[in-house]
Formats: sequence, C-alpha cells, structure tokens
Amino acid sequence: MTVEKYFDFHDVVGYKLNTSDSEAQRFFIDEYRHHLQDISMEEWVEKPLVTLNWRRGIPLLAGDSFRFHMHKILARWSYQIEHGENSIRIKAVGNRFAVSMVHHMMVHPSLRYLASMQDTLMLHGAAVVKNGQSIILTGRGGAGKTTTSSMLLAQGGSEWQLHADDYVYIGAGPQTYAYMTRSHLYKDLLRWLPQLREQLTVSERIRLFIYGTIREWTRDGIKWPVRLSAERLWPDHQLASRARLGKVLLLRRAPVSAPQLVDISSLDEVVDSLAEMNFYEARHFIHLMNNKTGTPLPEDWLEAWRMREKQLLKRYLSQTSVQWLELPESRQLDPRLGHQLVDLLDPSMPNPDQEG
Repeated sequence: MTVEKYFDFHDVVGYKLNTSDSEAQRFFIDEYRHHLQDISMEEWVEKPLVTLNWRRGIPLLAGDSFRFHMHKILARWSYQIEHGENSIRIKAVGNRFAVSMVHHMMVHPSLRYLASMQDTLMLHGAAVVKNGQSIILTGRGGAGKTTTSSMLLAQGGSEWQLHADDYVYIGAGPQTYAYMTRSHLYKDLLRWLPQLREQLTVSERIRLFIYGTIREWTRDGIKWPVRLSAERLWPDHQLASRARLGKVLLLRRAPVSAPQLVDISSLDEVVDSLAEMNFYEARHFIHLMNNKTGTPLPEDWLEAWRMREKQLLKRYLSQTSVQWLELPESRQLDPRLGHQLVDLLDPSMPNPDQEG
C-alpha cells in the first residue's frame, strides 16, 4: 500500500514521500522524524515542496523516459525530475542500496535549492548551541567538523545543545534552524571520544569497524556511516531547534599546540570559499539535474542558484562573527583538546579580545 509522509523544515520548505516500500518509509522517518508532520496536501499550497515518488524495482525496467544512474557499484536507480517554479518532483525506481543515495544526492539538495529561494541558506557544517547562541563549524570534508562539535558536547556539559550534524539553515536575523537528521558516526570519532561506544549496540560496533576498514582500504573513496538518532548518541543533551547565530568558524589545520581563533582578512574570500565548498557537496545533484528528463531547466538555473547562495552568505556573514578556528596539525589523541575548545568557544565566557 502506498503511504504518504510529510516533513516540514521550519515552514521554509517541505518534503513529501510517496512509497509502498517499507524500508524507504523507515529510512526517511528515522532520518527526518523531528520534521515529520501530520498534515494534508492543501496546507502546502504555495509553499516550496520536494516530492519523491519511490518504488523498489529493477531500474532498467523503469521505462524509456527514466535516466539510469549507478553509484559506488551497489546503488542503482532510474529517475525522472520535474522542475517547477516552486517545486521539485522526483520519480525513482531502484534497489534497496539506492534509498540512502537518492536521499543524499537528490532529496537533500532539492530541499537546499528550494530553501535558497526563500532567503534561507543551507550550509554544510556542524553546529552546537549554548545560551541561545549557535556556533557553526564549517570546512571541507575531513576538516574536523563532527569531531570538534562532538568534543564541545562531550566536554562542555549538558548546557551545550546539539543543533546540526551535517547541515544547518541560516535565515533572517540572522537566526539558525536545525536540519535535524540522524547523526553520522564514523570509526575515527571513537578514537577521540571512546565513551560514545557505550551508546552503540554490538551490531553497530561491528558495522562501524567494517565500514571504517572499507573507508581505509578505499582511501576515503567509500564512506558509509552508522546512523544514530541524536537522542541515542547524546542522551544528556537537548536538541536546539533554533538559535541566534553567534559565530561561524572555518576549520583549518595549523602548526599550533592548542586551538586558537584567527581573524579573517577578507569576507569576500570566505564567501567564495564557502560557496565553492557548498557546491562541491552538491556535485552529484547538479550532474543528475543536468542529465534529467522531464521539464526543461532554465538555462541559467545553476548560475542563479550560485548567485543566490553567495548573496545569502555575504548578507548573513556580514551580520555575525566569522573567524578561522585553527586546530593542531597532529592527529594524535590529545586529552586536553576538548577542554581547550570549550574554554575558547564558550559564549558565556568573556572574550579576551574585547576586554578592557
């Protein structure tokens, strides 16, 4: 039986899932359960909406009007995309391995694309909240976003709240809004925070080891996370749905013995760098959109999207504190690092640069 599920992302953009596939239903409900809504379709009139019609099946038999796509050998699906003025409608037929890839490469960036039309930026980064202020940690893959946010939660106490694991919305104010998905756990994080192992089942520990080994063998070519709800991973911390934007920190490694904050020299360079990072994360979506069937795209759709997000970045970053967060180059475990990060970034502590 086909089931319809609706998800509301802060009244900025919505997502509708149509499927009879129980595994796909379970995946998206687990992933987006904080955004799950009991609503009718009429409530989404005039609101931006991403729709996925998903069917489990053999992708090559989907029909001539579908495009075939394969990712990492295992995930295979065929798809159509209909692009409207205020909507993106996806039809996809594929195997069980394709569900998470359709989410990552099609649904998620579609939400980001439509959100940008509502003056809301979806930025790749982790985020935590204390005293109603959010700290966004951003940078390219491997910069240490998840590790740094996890250390702040682990060492900072229960007053620190989880806000975002992988992406965060920034809107007028500037305010930040949680894109509440499951936490993506990788093997390396347990080296720094072994206490998180207590939150895992035996099966999850085994999968974490296997996935981590595959990632090492493929030199980061295949990265499969173990997905856990934030409540399970951080049972002593509340989730912050929204907050005032306090800081945006760009992570980088440097020859320092302890983490430190460094002022940026050019906001325009930061905007260009973050825009490039954000669109690198959307590269698969851009490829699929350019090769789609269905309604033709406006010729300037990608350039217009880039321009919107760069304008939003410049607007919101100019209204808040933006700095480099330099982390020690050494990847060796330093038990002091978590406490150093809390002392440096705690928004309730006086800023030595502003004293006197």
